[in-house]
Amino acid sequence: MYNRWYDKYPDLKSLLLLLETIDEYNIELISQDFLQIIMAKYSSEFDKAIKNMSDNAPKGYKRWYDKNYNLHTCIEFIKLLEDNEKTELINSFIMSLLSFITNTDNE
Repeated sequence: MYNRWYDKYPDLKSLLLLLETIDEYNIELISQDFLQIIMAKYSSEFDKAIKNMSDNAPKGYKRWYDKNYNLHTCIEFIKLLEDNEKTELINSFIMSLLSFITNTDNE
């Protein structure tokens, strides 16, 4: 079985599985919200992290979430965090997604 880095984080894996079912337009809206969460929580580290990701960007983007630069950035940012920070940020993303889905369903 192929193990991806995020397979050891069940909540992140579930989040990505759910995100994969959402259309491109809404993925863009969601990923912009995720970026806002990252910037609010990690403003002092964000520029350095973006530079690091840019310097180490893969030559090819093969994963489904790589097609959306903002979502790709959010997922790659998670890699840079310690496990406890990963869990906190993933939970923030999940809450944001649930809010988005709830608000979309109400419209």
